[in-house]
This record gives sequence, structure tokens and C-alpha cells, in this order.
Amino acid sequence: MTKKGGSRHLKRLAAPITYKLPRKLGKWTIRINPGPHPADRAIPLGILIRDILGIANNLREVKYILRKGYIKVDGKKILDYHFPIGLMDVIELVPENKFYRILPHKINLIYPYEISDADDVLIKPLQIKNKTMVKWSRIQLTTHDGRNFLFDKESEYYTLKPGDTLIYNYNENKLDGYIRLEPGNMALITGGSKIGRLGKIKDILKPHPLKPRIVRLVGDSEEYETVFEYIFPIGSDKPIIKIPWY
Repeated sequence: MTKKGGSRHLKRLAAPITYKLPRKLGKWTIRINPGPHPADRAIPLGILIRDILGIANNLREVKYILRKGYIKVDGKKILDYHFPIGLMDVIELVPENKFYRILPHKINLIYPYEISDADDVLIKPLQIKNKTMVKWSRIQLTTHDGRNFLFDKESEYYTLKPGDTLIYNYNENKLDGYIRLEPGNMALITGGSKIGRLGKIKDILKPHPLKPRIVRLVGDSEEYETVFEYIFPIGSDKPIIKIPWY
């Protein structure tokens, strides 16, 4: 029979940088499944549990932990160890009552940081990636983790644009506000050589019609620039979530 579809296996040498794996300790690793985050900016749940958080020693223990419902992602039990974990996801370790948030990391692109504030746990910033007009003059906003929200013309969210951030409470499944990508607001850089830096947006420049927009930010002691695609609005005067290095 002929081969149909792509490979279902992944070698360690070909694994994305987000996996943070020793490349020569074995031949194979966990391949990520399609889901809310792209493969090059996500970690399989099994890798997160076994190799990064160190909760399990092997894949058999990972499967046992997931079957027992000891791991929740954004408040939902996940049983698939191939499930992609990406930016701003909240991981809950149920028996230990510990929470981790996935944030940008200079070396590994994304990395889990422990959350100590109880109020911070329920908040998940969602960046708008696409805006579409649908039936009855409503708009559909698609966020960076694949969620979709519908709004009527009367809604305050109707005028939001790609790049803006929705403040989502996943426990109550509701929106608690939004942050626009505009000068004066705080933003986090999620890609490029300046990944992980936090600053206040100073200017949004359009140098050439064929080139991407440039965003200039002001940090504690310096100014820096990056492309529009890497900017994630995170607050007005201060971040709405705890940033460990801020």
C-alpha cells in the first residue's frame, strides 16, 4: 500500500527547540498533535510533564498521571500526552495545587513559570490573530490559541483589531475586558532576538508598504524595536498577569 499523510514519528534530532531535550540520549521523542498552538511554538504535554517539570520519570508514568486527571490545562482535564501546550496556557497540578503559566523564554522560546497569586491563575490573555465578518453583521475574533468569539455591532469588542488582547476568565468562560495594541500600553515581545522583554509601546511605524510594521518600545533603561507580529499587549500601566522578571 502507498503511504498516506505525514509521518507520525519524530526523532530527537529533528525536534523543535521548544522541547528542551538532550538530543543524543535516545532516538525518538513525542510528536505533537494538531491543536490550539502551532508545532514550532508549543510543547507536547508529555514532554512538559516528564522532561521540563520532572513530575514523571518515563512515559508510562505520564500516561498514568493523565488518566487519573491530575493535570489540567486552562481548567480542563487533558488525557492526550501529545496535546500542544503554548503561550499563556495555565497548567494545573491538581494533587499539589500548583499552577504554571507558559511565557516567552530567550533560549527555549516558551517555558513554564510557577504562579503564586490566586487571582492571577484564572486570567488568560488572548491575542487576536484574525477578524472575520459573519452572518447578521456580526464579527468573529480568532485568538492565538484557536478560540473564536462572536460579537454584535452593539458590543464594545466590535471595534477590536488583530493584535489587540482579550482578557479571558477560563473558569467562568467570560471576557473581563481588552487591551489595545496602541502607544502607551504595556507589551511583551514573544519572538525574535528580543524575546521576553517587556516595555511600554512608544510608536508603531510603517516604514514601507512591502515591509512589516515596526513597534518601538521603552523599557526600564533602553528603547528597542521589533516587528508588529511579535508584540503581545499585556496591560495599560502594568501587566495584568505576573511576569517573573518584571
